[in-house]
Amino acid sequence: MPKGRRHHYRLTLDDALAAHEQALGFGGLPGVINLGSIESAIARPYSGYYRAIRRKAAALVESMVGNHGFADGNKRTTLILLNLLLERSGYRLVPPVKNGSIQVEVENMIMDVAQKRLLFDDLVEWFGKRITPA
Repeated sequence: MPKGRRHHYRLTLDDALAAHEQALGFGGLPGVINLGSIESAIARPYSGYYRAIRRKAAALVESMVGNHGFADGNKRTTLILLNLLLERSGYRLVPPVKNGSIQVEVENMIMDVAQKRLLFDDLVEWFGKRITPA
């Protein structure tokens, strides 16, 4: 692998199902509404259009939040999968301002995606300001 390039971890359906189980630990209804929607969402970052980690993260979040593959806990599952993708790929999220809370920012970002206030290009920019090598 060329210097400066990192391997980006490929999420699996097992990762998504395990993340959903973990998300339900905070409450919510179990169940899969549409397995194909989940598979599609976790496959999108690896379609070849999203080489940079910020683009992979944006594709994952937009698809997982928008596809509603689970009966409940889609946003929490997305948060867990995002952290898994970044951590296993050698990255982490940091707040763009000192003493900021990245957890609050991520939760707000996911809500903004769910309410269509942040679209893909906005997400790429958002992640570009917050993703750093671990």
